Amino acid sequence: MESYVPSSSPLTAEELTAYIGPKAERYRPRFERFTRTGTTRFEFSWNNPAAFLGIWWYLYRKMYGWALVDFVLSVLLGWTFFVPILWGVARAVTADYLYFLQADRKIREARPISSAVDAPAADAAHLARLAAEGGVNRWVTWVAIAGTILFLAILIFAFGWLWNAIPPLRELWPYPPGRWM
Repeated sequence: MESYVPSSSPLTAEELTAYIGPKAERYRPRFERFTRTGTTRFEFSWNNPAAFLGIWWYLYRKMYGWALVDFVLSVLLGWTFFVPILWGVARAVTADYLYFLQADRKIREARPISSAVDAPAADAAHLARLAAEGGVNRWVTWVAIAGTILFLAILIFAFGWLWNAIPPLRELWPYPPGRWM
């Protein structure tokens, strides 16, 4: 395996497209904004999937370290009313930049040594390696859907059990939920 030699050449559109995979046309202009001044710097952007899906978005985009950070901070911060909203806004504003930093690092690591001095070679093997390392985890979508359905089923079961286990609940509502007289 070739060793990593940092390259000063900018990321090419072909490399970004290969690494990002689906929705590359959405991310490429955002990534270009982060390097428009010639250096890498943060600029505000908004990412709806990151805001509302959180850990699932990080897993979908193969950002495992950030998914773990998101999970730990979500548990530590608790689930009050405002904390998830503020945490979602923080995720939405920083997600594109964090994804850019990962893509930049992975693409530069995957470049052949021969292209480290000059412009990167956009050969098929290099682009195939980027596509394999980047892209998305398609399984995350199905696990998230199945997990949501399972969570709702458990919630409905728990509510039904509580309804029968705690008599004062039946006195508050004499008719089962869903039946109106």
